[in-house]
Amino acid sequence: MTFRNGFLLVLLMLCGFIIVGQLYVTIPLVADIADQFGIEPAQAALVGSAFGFAYAAGFLVFGPLSDRYGRKPILVLGLLAVAAATVLVSVATSFGLLLLARAIQGFAASSFPPAALSLTAEALPPQHRPFGISLMSFAFLAAAPLAQFFAVQSGDGLSVMMLELAPIYVLGALGLFFAVKHKAGKRRAQEEDGRFAGLFHNAGIAAAWCAAPTVLFGFVSFHAGAQALSVSLGADLQMLRLAGLPPLLLTFAAAPVTRRYGALVTAQIGLFLAASSFGLALSGGTSALLASSALLSSGVAFAIPGLIATIAQRATDANRGLALAIYTFSLFLGASLAPPAVYALAVSGGVPLWLFPACLLVLAAFGLAAIGKPSTAT
Repeated sequence: MTFRNGFLLVLLMLCGFIIVGQLYVTIPLVADIADQFGIEPAQAALVGSAFGFAYAAGFLVFGPLSDRYGRKPILVLGLLAVAAATVLVSVATSFGLLLLARAIQGFAASSFPPAALSLTAEALPPQHRPFGISLMSFAFLAAAPLAQFFAVQSGDGLSVMMLELAPIYVLGALGLFFAVKHKAGKRRAQEEDGRFAGLFHNAGIAAAWCAAPTVLFGFVSFHAGAQALSVSLGADLQMLRLAGLPPLLLTFAAAPVTRRYGALVTAQIGLFLAASSFGLALSGGTSALLASSALLSSGVAFAIPGLIATIAQRATDANRGLALAIYTFSLFLGASLAPPAVYALAVSGGVPLWLFPACLLVLAAFGLAAIGKPSTAT
């Protein structure tokens, strides 16, 4: 791997931390937001969902745009738009305006993942692509516990935190402006019909799209559920978040597994591990919850790069951005649905809260198996 490619990967990874972290940063702040605006916690949780739904929807816009106009302009202009939207969030004076600003912020942030993942698949030589995908997957996943941890540790509140983050997005845009070579999209007008048909007729890609929502639905459900049941669980939430951080490094183990057994097998391993983590949570106790957090992160660390690699390998340069856009839409749609689902299920206690995402993950794993044995990745 060249120095330029290595520098680009590090920069994309750092930007991934601060972009995806916005989805999770409000989870530990729900009580503060509720107190600030005089609303119920279940309503305050919509601050995360407003970002998440707009974030998911925006992938369907920016993925195809990056196919047509290239990855660089989408990445650079997108980060600048996130910086502006982050300032809007910081100055929102009512809950309605806060929801609107978070939705704008989420839509702007959605420009990053599909363009960054497509760039990773295209800029690296084939032998280094699984590692690059693992690195980006780690950045996206580690953003969840790290964003929550720093939100609690900083104690600054949502408005101050957003003002501090806005200049960092500008610096990220500046770095990518110089680090990324501009390459215009390869799509031609006569390719329009074929690029859609080719994706929807590929069983592996379709299966990955269907499995994607369950992964972050389970991940967010666990952490939001622990927050909602914190009094009855008696667990240290910061320790719970930190327990899930080291296993995310298993994203790098996903690369050799993918090369040896194929991307779909990697994803299946991750989905079964994640489902098993909720079985541990059902047993109750602080130790079991810590182990559940670690096992859940281990599963997600295999599932995410496995699903990404499945799609990136089977798509073409002309439609990879679209393929990954639909994937990321599905993935973060699950994450956006999790907070309201958690507060609806939490009133019945931990059993339905842990059992529901476990069932979804198992169904997704069997769904991937149903498409047949994948070919070994190259």
